[in-house]
Amino acid sequence: MVAGCGFAALSRSDAGRRPALRVRRSLILGRMRRAGAWMAIWLAAAVAAGSCRPSAWPGPEATREALVALHQEVRGRVLAGDLARANGFAYAVDVGELMRVASRLGDREMYVALRSFAVRRLIIDEPDDPTTRGFVLWRRTPAPADAEDAPDASGTTEALRVSEGLWEGALAFGASEDRELALRVLDGYARHASDAAGLLLIRNYFNFGSRDFATNSFLVDYAPDYLARVARDTGRQDFAQLAARSYEVVRAARSPAGLIYDVFQPEMATLFDDRRTLLYSPNDIVQTSNAAAIAATVLEGAPEVASRVLAFCRDRMPGLKLAYYGRTGEEARQKRPGIEIWGTLTEMSVRRGDETGIRAFAPFLVSNAAAGRIPADAFLYVSAHLLLGLEALDKYFGLDRPVPILR
Repeated sequence: MVAGCGFAALSRSDAGRRPALRVRRSLILGRMRRAGAWMAIWLAAAVAAGSCRPSAWPGPEATREALVALHQEVRGRVLAGDLARANGFAYAVDVGELMRVASRLGDREMYVALRSFAVRRLIIDEPDDPTTRGFVLWRRTPAPADAEDAPDASGTTEALRVSEGLWEGALAFGASEDRELALRVLDGYARHASDAAGLLLIRNYFNFGSRDFATNSFLVDYAPDYLARVARDTGRQDFAQLAARSYEVVRAARSPAGLIYDVFQPEMATLFDDRRTLLYSPNDIVQTSNAAAIAATVLEGAPEVASRVLAFCRDRMPGLKLAYYGRTGEEARQKRPGIEIWGTLTEMSVRRGDETGIRAFAPFLVSNAAAGRIPADAFLYVSAHLLLGLEALDKYFGLDRPVPILR
């Protein structure tokens, strides 16, 4: 079983929703630019140990090879319509993240297949129900399960991922209608907003059965950088305000050790009068994969938060663990994190220009992506994160040829 942000966050969300229903000259130059650092990289990799299969510094060719091979496998599944996990459900986070992968790799055919599924099965767009228009279902069977096939619950993390997938698709392929659809989904996401102790509460889901919103939130339900980009591109002041208030929540959720707490639970205000108690992780245990995923959403607008998480993880390499105590930074679990974290941390390091981070995380990313270690049940979710990291690393190496679209 993989232990990581989306998968772990989905596990938590499952419990909350169940009652509802349930990438020749550039290559040479790139190598020369980094030759001075490679000896240190090899030495660091030589002492790497752990269950997540570290390896020697991968280099550009191994990175490209891993990227192409994994993309080919994922692409085949998507085009075959094989989107469901073992339980028979296709998850919106898988679809949304893979839309971003397809957009960044220029794979229009894969993108269109994912988009079509999202429109057909995940995005609620009923003009006669303005409350739920633009909502994104957290999961659904690929085909109608029965005559009714009624939606059960929306998802806010899911809405953000699908909207961002559509937004990146519109930019990559010039699809103006996808830009509009991305905005419609964001409008639906915004209707999950409430207020608690002066902070923005993005309620985790909407129950279609009871027509009620959840009363809690998770920090993965916020994506300030994406909202801020959309606000700048569209001039939408409501999104700009939503982004500003989202940054406030993430900043408030920082743990003393430099991680980010998982849960926003307003009901805690009935016991304590300090709003800091509303943002926490159970037993103060923070999963590194969750903290990294949240940090990746504030890299642009709250770099001080993201950099602390990145440094926390980097400083504990090569022995990074699954979880730590938020107050002290002590190990809370001896297990290693799920391999999807290497995609998130490598992509963050590339975006930050953090050479030390790239050297620390990239060997784990490439070796695990190429080793057949992706868990079967979460294959699409984990693969999406690995592919986003591999695509960023591929660009870092400066290869000037496009990634081939294999058929």
